[in-house]
Amino acid sequence: MELKNKVSNLPSKPGCYLYLNKDKHVIYVGKAKNLKKRVSSYFDRAQNLKTTRLVREIVDLEYFVVSNEKESLLLEENLIKKYRPKYNVLLNDDKAYPYIIITNEKDPTYKYVRKLDKKALRSFGPLPIGSNARETLITLQRLFPLRRCKGNLGKPCLHYFIGQCSGACFKEVNKEYYQEQIKRVDNFFKGNINEVKTLLTNQMHKAAENLQFEEAQRIKEQIVSLDFTTTKQNVEFKSQTDVDVISYFIEDEKIAIVTLFYRSGKLLFKDEHIQLYFEQDITDLIDSFMSQIYDKNILPNKVIVDNEVELFDLKEKYKSISTHPIKEDEKIIYKIATENAQETIRKSKISTTTNIGNENELLLELQEKANLQKEPYRLEMFDISNIGNEFIVGSCVVYINGKPARNEFRKYNIESKFTSDYDRLKEMLYRRFQKALIEKRMLPDLIIMDGGIIQIHAAKEIINALGLSEIQIIGLVKDEHHNTSFLIDTNEEQVIIKDKPKLFNWLSSIQVRVDEYAKSGFRKKQNNSFLKSDLEQIEWLGKKRIQDLFKKFNTINEIESADQEELFKILKNKKALDNLNIYLKNRK
Repeated sequence: MELKNKVSNLPSKPGCYLYLNKDKHVIYVGKAKNLKKRVSSYFDRAQNLKTTRLVREIVDLEYFVVSNEKESLLLEENLIKKYRPKYNVLLNDDKAYPYIIITNEKDPTYKYVRKLDKKALRSFGPLPIGSNARETLITLQRLFPLRRCKGNLGKPCLHYFIGQCSGACFKEVNKEYYQEQIKRVDNFFKGNINEVKTLLTNQMHKAAENLQFEEAQRIKEQIVSLDFTTTKQNVEFKSQTDVDVISYFIEDEKIAIVTLFYRSGKLLFKDEHIQLYFEQDITDLIDSFMSQIYDKNILPNKVIVDNEVELFDLKEKYKSISTHPIKEDEKIIYKIATENAQETIRKSKISTTTNIGNENELLLELQEKANLQKEPYRLEMFDISNIGNEFIVGSCVVYINGKPARNEFRKYNIESKFTSDYDRLKEMLYRRFQKALIEKRMLPDLIIMDGGIIQIHAAKEIINALGLSEIQIIGLVKDEHHNTSFLIDTNEEQVIIKDKPKLFNWLSSIQVRVDEYAKSGFRKKQNNSFLKSDLEQIEWLGKKRIQDLFKKFNTINEIESADQEELFKILKNKKALDNLNIYLKNRK
């Protein structure tokens, strides 16, 4: 049935609709109280206004009828998560921001989490993503020790010896101690960090006096991290409350959405998001954005949104806390958020014009240069890194609609019995696509091999054996200086790409990314190998117990952070545990 007929025959009922492009990819998911009225509006409007990019791409549609509007809201969220359409608000998986919590137990402990525990005694965040949040946790553990082991061990744990545990491992700790520590942590997160900085500064000077310069430098970095995490701003809310400010700016078919996170009246950090805009309803767009933000993060006391947003049409759980900027300080801060959104658009323009370019243009250029049958909506690039026949790691990076999908990146440990790159690539590709077929995952439109004809043939052998011959395969070849040089197209012909600077820079950036991703994998294996060799010198430990440790823990830091009971369950030998503790203590 033609698209026009499908639209005219839609029911006038609530539901969800999916727009598909010529490659049958879902490019947009929407909800509607009245499917026929809502979908028709796209095409009626396009006759009067300039044709939007979305409408130009629609060749088909699907729809689901539901009983009520609430069901359509839930279905829309699930469909967006499933298909990740390029015209919907799509937030990265890391939008589950980090929090530091204090557990609600007799002997409480700190935890670094992305999924909040509603039973937590205290929760602090959301915190900026990255190392600063973890550095903050380390600082709290050093300065305001709570329990760091499972408690009731009958003897002091390793963390107690280095001043990072309350002593619940071997003694009764009174409530007053915990109350005082938690009070200090509360003050710290309210921005009163002078006490913390004084303690850290004293520790830094003491370490320097004892010629422990590395330790002194580490403490100095913690002080810098604290300044970043608890930065005071020129503009603060007078009320000591938790407020999120969500603003946006639209220009050149793009929308930037900026969120300012205020906690206890002070700006904690900001988040930026930018995507294509095709005249969506602003209320729907902000509502969808809030759904994804607050699906994984705690709701503040108040959310300030633009006057254009119809508060009544927001989801039920957001209505009561959402408001337009009314008070003077709210108006000032909302203006700051809008200016930040404008700056996000400006930075995006600079980035796309000077470095790479519009993703759609790049994909079309790649299609032409590589002799592809269709535009590669999803592409995957593969590489192998190794030192001789040891530490062999394969890597796969995934790009969807021209952008990296980091949550889909994968590393593969390759056994040393595979002695050639050809066999190693075949092993990695077989594991990758056999699993994709079994789990019915989305397959790529294009595979890019880091290398030339040999690597392409390895990929073709596996792809054809699995019955996936419709997947196109090309290669990206480096020169003698290990820099991107030229492309090998689907006809296995060399193609110069330096005449297309934006395409060249983009492909080069992907090649660098897959190379670094693979190397990070074998560096980790290499470091663990050296560490295991070091641990083998510890009496009573032995290769078997070391292997058991690394089955449970990925790094020495994880072993260090484990409680004694957990380590004893793995080692099953008191002398081995005691010797390991001595080794860990001497590493400090």
